[in-house]
Amino acid sequence: MNLRFYLLLLLCVGLLAEAPPARAQQAAPPATFFGTYTYRSYAILDQESGPELLPAQGVGGTLTLRANGTYQKRLTLAANGGTMRFDQDGRFTFTPGHISFMYPDKNGRSRTDEGTFRLVKNSLTITLAGYPAGNQSIYILRRL
Repeated sequence: MNLRFYLLLLLCVGLLAEAPPARAQQAAPPATFFGTYTYRSYAILDQESGPELLPAQGVGGTLTLRANGTYQKRLTLAANGGTMRFDQDGRFTFTPGHISFMYPDKNGRSRTDEGTFRLVKNSLTITLAGYPAGNQSIYILRRL
């Protein structure tokens, strides 16, 4: 990836770090929050590897957020000479700046991914907490 991509990701992470704390009451989101987004980039912050973001290659797919609290994730990444799919269907909840995704894993057990989000015009950035603590997954999406 090029330097502009890394700078954009670092800017998004910095903006998320400066986001004001969530209010106790859930505010109604703008109507433009719900809908379908395309994945533009995906990067991982792995503390063991260092402070640099590790960008994924060949990012594609969609994320659909519905007003009824359900979502559909169809993420694809280039890997091992082919394409890997990461599909999820589940529910999401949010308060200003915070989002949670609840879904069954491949063994049917309930999982929850939590983090922050920032919507600016048609650009949605989602940063999810990773494991071990301190690691993050950063998604940048564009509304269709």
